[in-house]
Amino acid sequence: MTTTTPDDNPTTDDFWALAAPIPAPPALPPTLASALERLGPSPFPKSGFPFLGFLATVYDQVAAHVPAATDPAP
Repeated sequence: MTTTTPDDNPTTDDFWALAAPIPAPPALPPTLASALERLGPSPFPKSGFPFLGFLATVYDQVAAHVPAATDPAP
């Protein structure tokens, strides 16, 4: 069965055709140091609890899960 369409409506054959070539993606930025490293030395006084070690562990755990959370579902 063949259907006809007005000239201003694309046919299904033309719908997925590219109007222009897709440009190449931009280059990725250089790898930056972690947020904790960029913040510099701790403003907190030394204590019995390793606060920066705790923050580094939390940062690493979150950073490990971010790529998995942003990937599209299969």
